[in-house]
Amino acid sequence: MADDLGDDWWSEEPAGEEKAEAQVESLTENEVHSPLKAQGHKDRKKRPHQETKKQISQAKKDESHNAHPDGEPKKKKRRKKKKMSEHLADAAQKPGTSEDLMTLLHKHYQGKLSAIEMQELQLSDKSFLPSNSTSAPLSNYLKSSIPKWNNLVKKTKPVKPNACLLLLVTASAKRAVDLNRQGSEFKGQCVSAKLFAKHLKIQEQIKLLNKNGAHFAVGTPNRISALIQTDGLKVEETFYVILDWNWRDVKLRRMVDMPEVRQDLLELLRKHIIPATRNSEKLRIGLF
Repeated sequence: MADDLGDDWWSEEPAGEEKAEAQVESLTENEVHSPLKAQGHKDRKKRPHQETKKQISQAKKDESHNAHPDGEPKKKKRRKKKKMSEHLADAAQKPGTSEDLMTLLHKHYQGKLSAIEMQELQLSDKSFLPSNSTSAPLSNYLKSSIPKWNNLVKKTKPVKPNACLLLLVTASAKRAVDLNRQGSEFKGQCVSAKLFAKHLKIQEQIKLLNKNGAHFAVGTPNRISALIQTDGLKVEETFYVILDWNWRDVKLRRMVDMPEVRQDLLELLRKHIIPATRNSEKLRIGLF
């Protein structure tokens, strides 16, 4: 029996060891190496994504470094806003036209007046003198636009009290004095008046107009409106209203570019000049 047991045991032991080694090798390959391979597969899937992020980050750093060798962040440049005078200097300084005046009135009063009131602001081309398209001096422009001025002056001597045949509207007292001097060649021998506030009291101006009236008057919108409201000036007797439209001051501003003057001018036109123009066939507006 001993020999049998020994023979059986001895003959089966190698087979058991080989089977155990086979099982260990199988476990090693299937249970140990397979998870590592799977993990490695996952890592390979994630790696291209991670490398892409790194590449983008590196590219941004390279761009920043190339733009600024010192490695400082790039600062955004702020655009400087142009001053109003720079805008006006860049813009083409074209002579004003009747369309410009109508556009300004519509833009200013849009939403502030009713539809009927807005319609009453409209004027036909017959209500306007030719514009100063050649930028001619004042006397030359008035001579070409009002060729029968001398005849009109002779017919209206003496002028009716509180009347004014030609009313020249400008931005300031200083400009009014200059225009009165520039118009000397045109107006000739006629009664003229200065209608502005500087150094001139309104009571004295009313007294002068009540006594003689004027053929040619030059003034500012605010004072002219005040004289009309106090019956010191009657625009019903006026033949021509000339707006000093194209002149610019040292800041390149026109009369309509100055907020305080623009407001007075538009109110003068809306309340007094335009109604008188619509009610009279003789009154005409010119843009100098």
